[in-house]
Amino acid sequence: MAAQVVGHSLSQSLLLLSFIIWYLTARAVHFYTSITLFTFSQEMTIFLQVLFTHMLLLFFGVALFTDQVVMLRPFLLYYQLFMLVGIPVSKYAYRVIAAYVRNQYKYIRKILVVGSAELSASLYRSGMLINNLRYTLVGIIGERPGNGLAANYLGGITELETTLSNNEVDEVFLALPSFQSEQINFVIDCCEKMRVQVNVINDFSRIGSGTLGTTTYAGFPVVGLRYFPLDDAENRFFKRSFDLLFSFLFLVLIYSWLAPIMALLIKLNSRGPVFFKQDRWGLNNKKIVCYKFRTMQYEVAGGKSEFRQAVKNDQRVTSLGRFLRKTSLDELPQFINVLKGDMSVVGPRPHPIPLSQESKDIVQNYMMRHLVKPGITGWAQVNGSRGQVLSSAEMRSRVAFDLWYIENWSFWLDCQIILQTMVNLLKGDERAY
Repeated sequence: MAAQVVGHSLSQSLLLLSFIIWYLTARAVHFYTSITLFTFSQEMTIFLQVLFTHMLLLFFGVALFTDQVVMLRPFLLYYQLFMLVGIPVSKYAYRVIAAYVRNQYKYIRKILVVGSAELSASLYRSGMLINNLRYTLVGIIGERPGNGLAANYLGGITELETTLSNNEVDEVFLALPSFQSEQINFVIDCCEKMRVQVNVINDFSRIGSGTLGTTTYAGFPVVGLRYFPLDDAENRFFKRSFDLLFSFLFLVLIYSWLAPIMALLIKLNSRGPVFFKQDRWGLNNKKIVCYKFRTMQYEVAGGKSEFRQAVKNDQRVTSLGRFLRKTSLDELPQFINVLKGDMSVVGPRPHPIPLSQESKDIVQNYMMRHLVKPGITGWAQVNGSRGQVLSSAEMRSRVAFDLWYIENWSFWLDCQIILQTMVNLLKGDERAY
């Protein structure tokens, strides 16, 4: 009886400790902030931070306050596994229900973005306008954006009052640079006249605060116009360590048995080698050999013909190759590149050298994407910029995504991109061909 009382008391204390740790950790990283402020992949990235911190502190607390760590270890591991599965499922279900309710009862806020092309593009690249649980985009007023928002362009700022009259708008996001004070006052006056709420977005200008790095030389403060987190040796070491661990586990646990199956299928499907190797530019423009499973007819894929991008319904692609491209399984050998140190799990996608040579002279800041290692997946890819490049404007949009990633890199951003990549693979991508 005494043992049962002690066991019951211990379990109560353990649950109370777990609750306190979880609550404080979740509050610290805003895990229970409104879901309308985050995409699901962002929310799951925050969840992983909370779960990892909770697990470490809970094990530490058990070891500190009891002498039964060995006995409790299986329970703690199963408890963490239950949370790892249960919380994401419940969060996703809640999002589905919330989205249905908001659409059914018209809780979605309709927004109009007023601003320069660059600031509108910055909003888009940040992911702010992608999450539609709270906002739906009516359109863009101001300069015509040359990115994924171009289809939403409604006209110049002088047409603002007409646009507000002809459309149902709940809020205006004002994204003009601070020096355009006359236009800012015009927009605010017009919105107040039409009784529309105005939200002022931070100035994402070329020397905005998000890209500044400050240091001191001989007592003088010096500001660099661009700061990249991966300039720090500690961040590079941390990212490389993650790359080694992730790629090693993938190659051992999945690639080791999947690659022979892929090799057999490729050999049965068409004549030629299993792998396709192509020279691409890596870190600091250094040439690397990028590996893929071969998806095209060998006469074309292995020949010395002029470089051509793969297009939709490309006759060069084999029947198996279409499946491999659609599911991105053809990219899996690039984990070997990661293990070798040529690539990273997450980073700007490496382009074929002819495409890079063509783009570097017509796309501003194109070569800055080579300041970090190229990746198997990237911020541009999870935001829809993948596949065939149809125009220089599309390449500029892709480069803008890559630069945003480089300037805002963090370990948790990499986790978010990996999660979003897996979600996109399950959903399918019409640009994957």
